[in-house]
Amino acid sequence: MPQQVKESEKKARRRGNNEGSIYQRKDGRWCAQVTIGYRDDGKSIMKYAYGNSRKEAAKKLTKMTSNVFENGYSSVTMKDTKQFNLLLEDWFVTFKEPNIQSVTVARHRNYMKNHIGPAFEGIEVQQVDLFRLQRFFNTLSKKGLCLDTIKKMRQMLNQFYVQYVIKLGLVKENPLEGVQIKSVQRKDPDDEDNLALSPELRVQILDNLKTETVLKPILTTFMLTGMRPGELIALRWRDVDFKKSTISVRYAINREVDFDENGEVIGRREVVGNTKTALSVRSFMASESAMQCLEDWKEYQKAKQQETGIEFTSGNCYVFSTKTGTIRSYGGLRTMLVRFLAKYGMEDHGISLYTFRHTFATMLLEERENPKIVSKLMGHSKVLTTLSIYSHVISNSVYEQTAKTLDSAYRNLIADKEKTDEPLESSSVLGHPKDNRLPLKTDSNADSNADNFRQF
Repeated sequence: MPQQVKESEKKARRRGNNEGSIYQRKDGRWCAQVTIGYRDDGKSIMKYAYGNSRKEAAKKLTKMTSNVFENGYSSVTMKDTKQFNLLLEDWFVTFKEPNIQSVTVARHRNYMKNHIGPAFEGIEVQQVDLFRLQRFFNTLSKKGLCLDTIKKMRQMLNQFYVQYVIKLGLVKENPLEGVQIKSVQRKDPDDEDNLALSPELRVQILDNLKTETVLKPILTTFMLTGMRPGELIALRWRDVDFKKSTISVRYAINREVDFDENGEVIGRREVVGNTKTALSVRSFMASESAMQCLEDWKEYQKAKQQETGIEFTSGNCYVFSTKTGTIRSYGGLRTMLVRFLAKYGMEDHGISLYTFRHTFATMLLEERENPKIVSKLMGHSKVLTTLSIYSHVISNSVYEQTAKTLDSAYRNLIADKEKTDEPLESSSVLGHPKDNRLPLKTDSNADSNADNFRQF
């Protein structure tokens, strides 16, 4: 979570002589920008540099401004501005990069470096038409790229055209509007089932966890709350209310990426920041089993606190901190799980930290909980997200019960028909049903089953 900026620091953000400009991003990192040239239409060309402190950003900016003073401003001719890749880079550093997290910056730069750049090398933007773009995305599919990656690339290029190319008047229409990308990627049913632990594996995991003092409460909490790994790592004791049996998810571990002046990745780190989306911030009533698990863990931490003198249980302490009281890393927690699985010969089941989050949702849907409620507990921005991920769970449970409901309704219909002295008369194609049609009767179980079905 970014620290609050002091008043003196706010004043220090103002631009100094020959300094360019420096500002602090929402994620806490400092960004420096300087004008390094102008296009022939008079618009400036900006270059950006990033740092963990204002001093670090200013140091990078000084180097950039010195280069401008020594070599003068650069200019971009109209011929250059027509180059697809150059335009894309200019749009990215001007519009996109300053407004997204560093890990997203790294992902988009990977798209440009490994896919988009090579495909459109030396091509002018006017030459990139619908057919060229369609062939580009077809090639990505043939290479085996996942559908989500292809869609994100299309979204990025669409923003490039809408925000930049069309507004500059380089093209009149957006050629991406006609590009066809399959909406759903076919999945192996076995892969769907592997999202969550099977009932047998759930029992096996919990049995093996009995002797795992640290990992037991962590994985159990995962399975009983559905939190993301980053959310669980950032959970503090002040977020757990034992009186109300509630857990509040406020922050999460985020992966930040550091770049050099050329936009190349030079390092990665983890920081406590905002959750994945605004709707991921949530408070929910936890199950009795989850709260008991956390109570037992806190008692264990209190004993360790007296033994070591290290603070483990104050409100500001992380619930699942390390043995030195510091926050755990995502990689460290993942390593613990890998060792646990290897210890009990379960490494071939495809189990990851997210498996326990998926198991949480799957268990609720198996018990016919409303998907909208599950969606809120999971912190999904839309219920459609929950339905798309766990559609196989809903199908298996709901459709099986629906078939039984239909059977029951049909049997009642046949029974009523046999009881009446007057047989049912079917209406002709041009006629109308008889007024003395027999009403359908349903038993209490059928009514209950129908109500359960309607909630989905």
